[in-house]
This record gives sequence, C-alpha cells and structure tokens, in this order.
Amino acid sequence: MSRLTKDQLDVINVEEPIRLTQIQPKGSIRAVFWGLRIYIALMVVLVVIGFLHGAH
Repeated sequence: MSRLTKDQLDVINVEEPIRLTQIQPKGSIRAVFWGLRIYIALMVVLVVIGFLHGAH
C-alpha cells in the first residue's frame, strides 16, 4: 500500500458532491409508474397463489 505525500495530495482534484433534487413525475410518466406498481402487486399475488397451490 503506497502512501501519498503532501505534494501529491495537492494535485488530487476534489470536487463538491452533486446535489440531487427530487422530481415530480407528470402525466404519462405518472401513469406508467402506477401501472408498474399494479403489475408488481398482481405478480406477487399470483406467485403467492402458485406457491399455495403447489404446496400440497
């Protein structure tokens, strides 16, 4: 493991982290996200039903 000298540390470019802001999806994007949520919930229900019927 190599150690950096003080001169080498001065060369390293340290940038400020980028702040991420939350967006509010609109219109068709919101509809797609709701569709995905419904699809995932439906698939979970079908998997549970499948496991219950398969576990004789």
